[in-house]
Amino acid sequence: MEGLSSLSARNSAKAIVLHGGKILVNRCVSRFGEYYALPGGGQHTGELLADAVRRELLEETGYSVVPLRLAGIYERVTEGRRDGNSHKIYFIFLCRLAEEPRKAPTETDRFQIGYDWVDLRQIQRRNLFPRAIRDNLAGLIRGNGTIFIGSEKDH
Repeated sequence: MEGLSSLSARNSAKAIVLHGGKILVNRCVSRFGEYYALPGGGQHTGELLADAVRRELLEETGYSVVPLRLAGIYERVTEGRRDGNSHKIYFIFLCRLAEEPRKAPTETDRFQIGYDWVDLRQIQRRNLFPRAIRDNLAGLIRGNGTIFIGSEKDH
Protein backbone atom coordinates (compact mmCIF):
# COMPACT_ATOMS: atom_id res chain seq x y z
CA MET A 1 0.00 0.00 0.00
CA GLU A 2 2.41 2.57 -1.17
CA GLY A 3 1.50 6.13 -0.30
CA LEU A 4 -0.77 5.34 2.64
CA SER A 5 2.09 4.78 5.06
CA SER A 6 2.88 8.51 5.15
CA LEU A 7 -0.71 9.51 5.98
CA SER A 8 -1.85 9.60 9.57
CA ALA A 9 -5.29 9.03 11.01
CA ARG A 10 -7.37 12.13 11.73
CA ASN A 11 -9.51 12.26 14.86
CA SER A 12 -13.00 13.67 14.42
CA ALA A 13 -15.09 14.61 17.48
CA LYS A 14 -18.81 14.29 16.68
CA ALA A 15 -21.85 15.10 18.82
CA ILE A 16 -25.24 13.57 19.37
CA VAL A 17 -27.33 16.43 20.75
CA LEU A 18 -30.94 15.67 21.70
CA HIS A 19 -33.60 18.20 22.64
CA GLY A 20 -37.37 17.87 22.73
CA GLY A 21 -37.36 14.50 20.94
CA LYS A 22 -35.16 15.84 18.13
CA ILE A 23 -31.53 15.39 17.14
CA LEU A 24 -29.27 18.17 15.90
CA VAL A 25 -27.70 17.40 12.49
CA ASN A 26 -25.79 19.31 9.86
CA ARG A 27 -27.52 19.50 6.47
CA CYS A 28 -24.98 18.94 3.71
CA VAL A 29 -24.80 18.70 -0.08
CA SER A 30 -22.09 17.05 -2.14
CA ARG A 31 -21.86 15.67 -5.66
CA PHE A 32 -23.79 12.66 -4.33
CA GLY A 33 -26.76 14.79 -3.22
CA GLU A 34 -28.17 15.99 0.09
CA TYR A 35 -27.34 14.20 3.31
CA TYR A 36 -27.12 14.77 7.05
CA ALA A 37 -24.13 14.40 9.37
CA LEU A 38 -23.60 14.73 13.08
CA PRO A 39 -22.06 18.11 13.85
CA GLY A 40 -18.42 18.10 14.85
CA GLY A 41 -15.06 17.79 13.21
CA GLY A 42 -11.32 17.53 13.38
CA GLN A 43 -9.36 17.64 16.58
CA HIS A 44 -6.48 20.14 16.66
CA THR A 45 -3.04 19.11 17.89
CA GLY A 46 -2.94 19.50 21.67
CA GLU A 47 -6.73 19.80 21.95
CA LEU A 48 -8.72 17.43 24.14
CA LEU A 49 -11.52 15.56 22.33
CA ALA A 50 -14.19 17.03 24.63
CA ASP A 51 -12.87 20.52 23.86
CA ALA A 52 -12.86 19.72 20.13
CA VAL A 53 -16.53 18.70 20.16
CA ARG A 54 -17.49 21.87 22.07
CA ARG A 55 -15.52 24.10 19.65
CA GLU A 56 -16.83 22.37 16.53
CA LEU A 57 -20.48 22.57 17.63
CA LEU A 58 -20.15 26.26 18.37
CA GLU A 59 -18.45 26.90 15.00
CA GLU A 60 -20.90 24.86 12.90
CA THR A 61 -24.23 25.45 14.65
CA GLY A 62 -23.76 28.27 17.16
CA TYR A 63 -24.86 25.98 20.01
CA SER A 64 -22.81 25.50 23.16
CA VAL A 65 -22.87 21.92 24.40
CA VAL A 66 -21.74 19.91 27.39
CA PRO A 67 -20.30 16.47 26.55
CA LEU A 68 -21.88 13.87 28.85
CA ARG A 69 -20.06 10.72 27.76
CA LEU A 70 -18.14 9.16 24.91
CA ALA A 71 -20.88 7.08 23.29
CA GLY A 72 -19.00 5.41 20.46
CA ILE A 73 -15.97 5.06 18.24
CA TYR A 74 -15.97 4.37 14.51
CA GLU A 75 -13.08 4.11 12.05
CA ARG A 76 -13.19 4.67 8.30
CA VAL A 77 -10.42 4.34 5.71
CA THR A 78 -10.96 5.56 2.16
CA GLU A 79 -8.20 4.59 -0.25
CA GLY A 80 -7.24 6.68 -3.24
CA ARG A 81 -8.05 10.10 -1.77
CA ARG A 82 -5.51 12.84 -2.18
CA ASP A 83 -6.78 15.30 0.43
CA GLY A 84 -4.97 13.73 3.36
CA ASN A 85 -8.21 12.71 5.10
CA SER A 86 -8.24 9.11 3.98
CA HIS A 87 -8.22 7.67 7.52
CA LYS A 88 -10.65 9.06 10.12
CA ILE A 89 -11.46 7.92 13.61
CA TYR A 90 -14.81 9.27 14.79
CA PHE A 91 -15.22 9.84 18.54
CA ILE A 92 -18.97 10.29 19.10
CA PHE A 93 -20.07 12.12 22.24
CA LEU A 94 -23.55 12.25 23.71
CA CYS A 95 -24.02 15.93 24.61
CA ARG A 96 -26.63 18.22 26.10
CA LEU A 97 -27.24 21.83 25.21
CA ALA A 98 -25.51 24.26 27.55
CA GLU A 99 -27.59 26.97 29.14
CA GLU A 100 -26.13 29.69 26.95
CA PRO A 101 -27.85 31.60 24.16
CA ARG A 102 -27.20 30.32 20.66
CA LYS A 103 -24.68 32.34 18.65
CA ALA A 104 -24.26 32.67 14.90
CA PRO A 105 -22.19 29.83 13.35
CA THR A 106 -18.69 31.02 12.47
CA GLU A 107 -17.17 28.19 10.44
CA THR A 108 -19.19 25.51 8.66
CA ASP A 109 -17.94 22.30 7.09
CA ARG A 110 -17.06 22.19 3.41
CA PHE A 111 -20.34 20.56 2.33
CA GLN A 112 -22.55 22.01 5.09
CA ILE A 113 -25.45 24.21 3.98
CA GLY A 114 -27.11 24.54 7.37
CA TYR A 115 -28.31 22.54 10.35
CA ASP A 116 -31.66 21.01 11.32
CA TRP A 117 -33.38 19.58 14.34
CA VAL A 118 -34.82 16.30 13.01
CA ASP A 119 -37.38 14.20 14.85
CA LEU A 120 -35.49 11.30 16.37
CA ARG A 121 -38.15 8.87 15.08
CA GLN A 122 -37.49 10.09 11.52
CA ILE A 123 -33.69 10.09 11.46
CA GLN A 124 -33.46 6.40 10.51
CA ARG A 125 -35.24 7.27 7.25
CA ARG A 126 -32.94 10.18 6.49
CA ASN A 127 -29.62 9.99 4.71
CA LEU A 128 -27.44 10.25 7.84
CA PHE A 129 -23.77 9.72 6.99
CA PRO A 130 -21.86 7.61 7.73
CA ARG A 131 -24.46 4.86 7.67
CA ALA A 132 -22.69 2.96 10.45
CA ILE A 133 -23.55 5.82 12.81
CA ARG A 134 -27.16 5.97 11.58
CA ASP A 135 -27.55 2.20 11.95
CA ASN A 136 -26.17 2.26 15.52
CA LEU A 137 -27.74 5.50 16.72
CA ALA A 138 -30.16 3.89 19.19
CA GLY A 139 -27.31 2.04 20.92
CA LEU A 140 -25.16 5.16 21.01
CA ILE A 141 -27.96 7.11 22.69
CA ARG A 142 -29.28 4.46 25.08
CA GLY A 143 -26.04 2.70 26.01
CA ASN A 144 -24.30 3.23 29.29
CA GLY A 145 -20.75 2.92 28.04
CA THR A 146 -18.77 3.43 24.89
CA ILE A 147 -19.44 1.11 21.96
CA PHE A 148 -17.11 0.34 19.11
CA ILE A 149 -19.24 0.62 15.98
CA GLY A 150 -16.58 -0.94 13.80
CA SER A 151 -14.13 -0.25 11.05
CA GLU A 152 -14.83 0.25 7.38
CA LYS A 153 -12.49 0.35 4.41
CA ASP A 154 -13.59 1.79 1.05
CA HIS A 155 -11.64 0.96 -2.07
